[in-house]
Amino acid sequence: MTNAIHVEALTHSYTRADSRTLILDSVEMSVPSGQSVALIGRSGSGKSTLLNLISGLEPVKQGNVSINGQSLLNLNDHQRTRLRGRQIGFIYQAFNLIHTLSVKDNVALPLALSGVHSGTAYARVKQLMDAVGLAGREEDYPDRLSGGEQQRVAIARALVHEPALILADEPTGNLDANSGRQVMQLLRDLVQQQGSAMLLVTHSQEVARSADSALLLNNGKVEVVDTLALEQSAAW
Repeated sequence: MTNAIHVEALTHSYTRADSRTLILDSVEMSVPSGQSVALIGRSGSGKSTLLNLISGLEPVKQGNVSINGQSLLNLNDHQRTRLRGRQIGFIYQAFNLIHTLSVKDNVALPLALSGVHSGTAYARVKQLMDAVGLAGREEDYPDRLSGGEQQRVAIARALVHEPALILADEPTGNLDANSGRQVMQLLRDLVQQQGSAMLLVTHSQEVARSADSALLLNNGKVEVVDTLALEQSAAW
């Protein structure tokens, strides 16, 4: 089984004036293709920093991050942007849809940015819209959709270019409990079908338990945890 993410000795800190704050301390972790992994930890523990380094939004300065076998170390901004566009799909708590674009054009955006012909792109969009249960809604605009429907569109957009890795940051945070369960089940099913990996940041115990495994980020270190044992833990 290949690893969509492989992190080795990843260390990251911020320096202000004469003060250095260590955020990540020799982090080691992997996420296999076809698996979903929940990343949990208290606010301020460094989860967003770790996602930014994995996605190439911040450069790796110490240690290494590999995405689908491609090391991010020593890549420049342009190279990291190209890798991100080809290998990574993003899902956010706030959906981040463009409200002046139709649903069809929102989903097609990663393909359009990669120069895929519109006919090919829209055929793929139709497949994904069918898969997320929104067939026939392609010409609607996001403000005509419920929160759960908007997140389904965001899932379709994240998967449309068949990335190796899905990074999901609190994807059910703006949904009610029932919509959240439906969205998570859909997301897991599609990730498995496509053979992608998913790293899922969440504060929800239910969402964390729905993943194949969970990692706790605490004091700059990452460790595998049993989510069932964390219900009363300060990690939440």
